[in-house]
Amino acid sequence: MKITKIEAFAFRLPPRRDFRWAGLIANLGGFVAVRIETEGGFVGFGEATPLPDWGGDWERRCGETQVTVCHIVNAVLGPALVGMDATAVTAARRAMDRLVVGNVYAKCAIDIALHDVWGKIVGLPIYKLLGGAVREAVPVAHMIGLMPEDEALIEGIEAAADGVRALQVKGGVDAERDIRLAAALRLELGGDMTLRLDANQGYGHGKAAARIVDRLVDAGISMIEQPTKGLTYMAQVTASSAVPIIADESCWNVNDALDISQARAADSISIYLAKAGGFVGAAKVACVADAQLMACDVNGSIESAIGTAANVQFALAQPAVTLGAVIAVSAPAGTHPCQVAGRYYEDDILAEPMAFANGAILALDAPGLGITVDEDKLMHYRCD
Repeated sequence: MKITKIEAFAFRLPPRRDFRWAGLIANLGGFVAVRIETEGGFVGFGEATPLPDWGGDWERRCGETQVTVCHIVNAVLGPALVGMDATAVTAARRAMDRLVVGNVYAKCAIDIALHDVWGKIVGLPIYKLLGGAVREAVPVAHMIGLMPEDEALIEGIEAAADGVRALQVKGGVDAERDIRLAAALRLELGGDMTLRLDANQGYGHGKAAARIVDRLVDAGISMIEQPTKGLTYMAQVTASSAVPIIADESCWNVNDALDISQARAADSISIYLAKAGGFVGAAKVACVADAQLMACDVNGSIESAIGTAANVQFALAQPAVTLGAVIAVSAPAGTHPCQVAGRYYEDDILAEPMAFANGAILALDAPGLGITVDEDKLMHYRCD
């Protein structure tokens, strides 16, 4: 089945509340959709959630925006891929890498759409194309954004009431606030809740970060994500920490994963399809982590239903992905299964809500991404 058309356009969903993390400038909810058509009338969807202000350790990666992603897809990558076999996903990724350096969000959106259409062509969900399921559901870690402590505590309590057993608590701006909040959440939620503090590189150099990590552990934190910048500082913290340290900004692709392993800079890796440029690149990261016995999660920038479905499909198939995934639970307006947990938007662009039980998103078994995109609603939220 040859590709006949590729287009990208921006859209925006209405957020339930303001969700922020250290360094984030824009509000959540801005996306780029990629739509691929093939011979035979098959249609695949992909998504990017670009951020202009997020670029890895020491700003070594370039931020992307809705405008840049649309331009790269529509003017550079899309025209070059038209006429290619839609199921040749690895060849497509290699072709994209030859055409343009970086721009991984744009490549990811196309990669997801190609996997979606491939699954529809052969009648299988993506997780079966990736080797089959190693788990029946994907546990969700609800993100508590940077917000006043009293609001953050309520957010955590209400998310726990919805059944999630893991929280990602955003911090890194004020360590004393983070320590107080960690202690309050642990007191309210008990010892069974996994509390993961994400500092987004905010705790300074290695020794300073290590001291803060020690105090967070005393307050009841279970694991800490990206407390500092760079592999040297990360390795200092990891060596002294009593709880697992997760690399996020430090790990974008398979080469970063190899460097982290060699430097012993983290115990775990947070995998983003976007950072790795899609399923093809992310699978390489997961393989390295699995070989090194490094637990992973699937994370992102709180995608719409398209990106969330891609995350679920990936997590179902990867043995290394054993940590709670920081992803949305996607549902159209008025149908969300939770009051708070995984509920970041008031509406979404899928026809039916994702099935959610016992704190986890159940397997998406329909062909491709496993969801039906509501194209009328997608056009309603289009903003370009």
